[in-house]
Amino acid sequence: MSKKNKFHKIYVILSCILVVGFIIRLIYLYFLKDTVYFNPLLMDKHDQKTFIIWAQQILKHPWYVDGKPFYMAPLYPYVLAIFYRIFSGNLILVLIFQLLLDVFLCGLLFYIGKKIYNQWTGIIAAFLGCFYKTSIVYASSVLSDSLIFFLYIFFLFFLYYALEKPNIGRWISAGIILGFAALAKPTIAIYLPFLFIGLYLFPSKKLLPLTISEKMQPLLVMSILIGFSGLVILPVTVRNFYISRQFIPICTNGLVNWQIGNSSDSIGLFYYPKGQLLSPFSLAFWKLFITKVNIFFTSYEWPQNMTVYLMEDLIPFLKTAFVRFGFVVPIGMGGLLVLLKNWKKNFIFISFTLSNVLWVVLFFVVDRYRLPAVGCFMVSAAFLIVWSVEKLREKRILWPIVVWIFVGAFAYFYNILPGPLIPKPSVETFAALSVKNIQYDLSKRDFERALKKSETYYRFMPGDYRSSFMLACVYAEMGDMDSAIRYLEHSLKINPDFEPAHSFLNYLKNN
Repeated sequence: MSKKNKFHKIYVILSCILVVGFIIRLIYLYFLKDTVYFNPLLMDKHDQKTFIIWAQQILKHPWYVDGKPFYMAPLYPYVLAIFYRIFSGNLILVLIFQLLLDVFLCGLLFYIGKKIYNQWTGIIAAFLGCFYKTSIVYASSVLSDSLIFFLYIFFLFFLYYALEKPNIGRWISAGIILGFAALAKPTIAIYLPFLFIGLYLFPSKKLLPLTISEKMQPLLVMSILIGFSGLVILPVTVRNFYISRQFIPICTNGLVNWQIGNSSDSIGLFYYPKGQLLSPFSLAFWKLFITKVNIFFTSYEWPQNMTVYLMEDLIPFLKTAFVRFGFVVPIGMGGLLVLLKNWKKNFIFISFTLSNVLWVVLFFVVDRYRLPAVGCFMVSAAFLIVWSVEKLREKRILWPIVVWIFVGAFAYFYNILPGPLIPKPSVETFAALSVKNIQYDLSKRDFERALKKSETYYRFMPGDYRSSFMLACVYAEMGDMDSAIRYLEHSLKINPDFEPAHSFLNYLKNN
């Protein structure tokens, strides 16, 4: 096959993968709109509602917003506000834009995989990204994580794009993207010292089309990256200072998140502690750090705001996205080990991957925080698969066997279910959201949607007397009094002391 035909074949395959990935996301979104997780304004104590309200405040006062320094990184609510205005408040269109970004991200994984090893590495990385369940769940939600994931991987893409040939414009673009990534999640700054080392180690010392010493070029590149990212961040810093007369470069919640993950009673997950903050120079701090490392690599998807397992139960179609954390990361770890053989060339990628593990572990672990690291592991997992096939074809099987034994041991060790697949707080949240959403739909006289949500609530929690009661309310509004009476009686069978069901049942029987 000619080189041109091979090129054509690869990009046809990539295009098919990306199209299928987008279709899966659109179908998932179609089902999501009829669940209790679609209307963020009804999601009290969830970040989804916080972001929507924040975006609405931005549309009213883009500079002052709420008159306080930004508590969380502000980029996502500003992007949300822009597209909320463009699409006239149509949340479906806003989420479709996020899904497009998620698919484009998979295209970036292809490019990075191609640069790390070859085109087939890129194809497999893009495939893993398109079918990664957790990414789809969060890209379909009013949460900042899909934008963070995209910008972090976009920055890595631009690093390799800039390394292709000496070009100042490419480094400037990388710096601008770095600035936006920091405005989405400032923890990307942890990577900068590693990047500085990686630029010195990279085989090609000619980074810029200038006559200055090659030893000075990494320093100049870092100056460009930091300088232009600083220009992007500067308006936020100025705004925060103008509002509060305090120097707050981006946001104020860093210390809060540090306390959540590093107090004496922290558990390594999202949990508000009451204990004393641990010193990084204490043994207790490093014991907790090791605990969080183990939590990070555990195959279980640690929930916050959303739970992948509950969404899969509510929307069985999500099972078509079959790639999971517990599959990608063990293989990706094996891939990183093999990449260490040419560690100077791969240091930029390896350190970016590990720094994305590090920032999560330094704070606390939830499934959505792991996304940027998982994107990198997709590339290294794809590399290991391609490398292993090549070695088998060469009949050099010893090293592939050793590495895959490591992968199997890693997967076995971290294949942990720490408790119920869907934890009790998530179940309680689902119940509360169901009641609120059904009441809202009934108030809008949207009986079809109310019925779908009440049936789902009853299917998921048949032993909850409220699920029967809400289904009875919907049937009563629809004029099906026999069904309403049947479900009211079922509700009272579960909880005989539930007075609203008694009153409603007496009313229906007497009228």
